[in-house]
Formats: sequence, structure tokens, C-alpha cells
Amino acid sequence: MLIKQLININKDHVNQIIEAIALVADMKIKLTKSEKKYVDLVLQDASKQIDAKFWDYDEKQEFFKGLKSNQPVSIKAVVGEYQGALQLTIKEIDLINDTEVDIRSLTPTSDWEIESMKKGLQYFYDKVQRPHLKTLLDKMIFATDHYEKFCTYPAARRVHHNFYHGLLQHVLEVLKYAYTVATTKKLSERQMERLIVMAFLHDWAKIWEYKQLPETGFTEEGSMLGHIFLGAHATLNTIEEIEGFDNDDKLIILNGILGHHGKLEFGSPVLPKTVEAQILHHADIMSGDVESILSFMKEEEGKEDSFTGKLWNMGTEFYKKG
Repeated sequence: MLIKQLININKDHVNQIIEAIALVADMKIKLTKSEKKYVDLVLQDASKQIDAKFWDYDEKQEFFKGLKSNQPVSIKAVVGEYQGALQLTIKEIDLINDTEVDIRSLTPTSDWEIESMKKGLQYFYDKVQRPHLKTLLDKMIFATDHYEKFCTYPAARRVHHNFYHGLLQHVLEVLKYAYTVATTKKLSERQMERLIVMAFLHDWAKIWEYKQLPETGFTEEGSMLGHIFLGAHATLNTIEEIEGFDNDDKLIILNGILGHHGKLEFGSPVLPKTVEAQILHHADIMSGDVESILSFMKEEEGKEDSFTGKLWNMGTEFYKKG
């Protein structure tokens, strides 16, 4: 059975053989409990990512030694299920010449229009009036060596906004949610500007944490240090370069970045200590959770069940009819 898009693979295909064209997003050589080598892959196209295994590594080790991430391949595989998620067992895999397929067509991309998103950034940037805060954004967001990455990188590896322009879309969502709450609760102009800066910068270091698409996964810096530390460290260094930067603004912005995951067990080294930081945390959660739910529901379009499968990072199923 020829599958034109990975999103078309569903539980009705379990135990069936499918053929597809996909991009190797990630690949690792691992050992079974009996110390036999196998290949653990993440395959993707513009619609979906899916885990896959190739168990007979020894029979095709030269192929896999030469295979790199972000290479397009054709596969023949058996559809299976593991811990509630679909998984492919690859029987045949071959390279496709880069000239025969557009790599970008195999890479998920935001369905938001890029120029509109860039205008959205400018809209919120223009709301920041204090010169030292504006300079901070100039240096970290709009500097030429950062801006293009900020506008193209993903915001996550798998869970939410894991696509081209994903970080940009996520930051805009957080800005919108945070600004709505802040205006509803009538925060002061100074609080509002600090909150906007925090929203701009809270995930900024994901341009260092993640590899550039179409590759997926973490950089060495990302694995060792994570985006929260990297972002706060870079922000502090940049602040120290700006003459006369207000100390209260510095502490509040840094606490917002460090505390935006909301809980110590979720990776934040400190808890949110200001109303701005709390608003940022909840705006961040809302953006990620809603995107996760909608993306998961889209993956399960066409299935007759009333509910999705269990979304692992939410711990529940979601009702699809509406």
C-alpha cells in the first residue's frame, strides 16, 4: 500500500505493509538486551513524524553508516503499535536523490503566513517605549545574526510547534495571550513592557538548544545546558552591555525567563516571583498545550472514534466532535 503522507497512517493499517517517502529526522544505532545492533529512526514529512525501527542492522550496516539526518528515503515497512503510539518496522529502505524530491516538502512548516508573523513581532516591539528595554530586544531578537534563526527554528523537538517558523509562531501566541491578560487586569505600562520583553525572550535560546530543521534533536549545548539557562545567561550578558539598565527591570526579566516553566520539577531553577512572570508562565503553557491538542487531533482526522488516543504529555484523550 502506497502512503503519500505519513499522516495517513493510522491504526487501521496495523500489521499491514506500507510504502512511503520520508525524511530521516533522527537516527541512532542501539543495542537490544541481547546486544544485537538495531537502528532507531524518526521519520518525517510535512504532515507528521513517526518512530521506526530497522532490526537487521548487520545486513545493511554500510548503508546506515553512510546515512545522515535530513536525507530523503523510500521505505517499505510494517505498521505496528507500541505503548499506544504507531511505529514502523522497516523491511526495505533506500536513498532518494536530493534532486528528485524537495526537502522542504518533507519538513513540517507553520501554516501561519511568515510576513504576517514578522509584522506581529513589530507590532509588539513598537509597544516597548523604554530605551533600555528596546535596546535589549534590538540586540537579542532583531540583530542580523539572530533574527533569521528566531524566525525559522522550531519551538520543540516533538510536543508542540516542532516545525519551520514554530518558535516565531509560539512567541507570537505567548505575546498575544500575555498581552490580553495584562490589559484585562490593567497592569501598569512598565509592567506591560517588561512582560512583552519576557515573552519575546523566554524561549530565545531554542535557536541554540535545537538543531536547524530539517534535522531534529538537540545541539550539544542544548543537551548539556538547556534553553532556560542559555537564555537567561545570554540575556544577563546583553543587559550588562547596556549602559544604565534598570536593576529592577533586570531582575524581573531574568526571573521571568528562569521561571517560565512554572515549577522546579519542570526544569525552572526558580519559581515565578512577579505577576508578569506568572502571566508569562500561563501564556506559555496555554500556547504549548493548545497546539499539542490541535496537532494531535489533526493527526487523527478521518478516524471514526469520538475521542483521540491518549495524548501522552496531557495524560488524557480529547473529544474530536464539534
